[in-house]
Amino acid sequence: MKTIALKALAAASLSFLAVAPAAAEEVQATVHFGDLDLATATGAEALNARLLGGVKTVCQRPDIRDLKAVAAWEACKDAAMSSALEQLTAKGANVG
Repeated sequence: MKTIALKALAAASLSFLAVAPAAAEEVQATVHFGDLDLATATGAEALNARLLGGVKTVCQRPDIRDLKAVAAWEACKDAAMSSALEQLTAKGANVG
């Protein structure tokens, strides 16, 4: 079974405690893709949907009024997807 682990540093913060810096922790989600044929558009789309679901799991959306948290959320999503693509490439999956 082929799997990848999405990893991201998720900032845990409370928007009303602006004085204290956000603590960072590593969060993981496993995405299975062994059942997909990545050579087909359908398989690639299914993998993309699974990866986006994993990204949502490891990077929780903040209140949009907290601009610093939104910026951290965007960085988290980018890091998680980059991690997933690196792992897919390392496993020899044709993702492009």
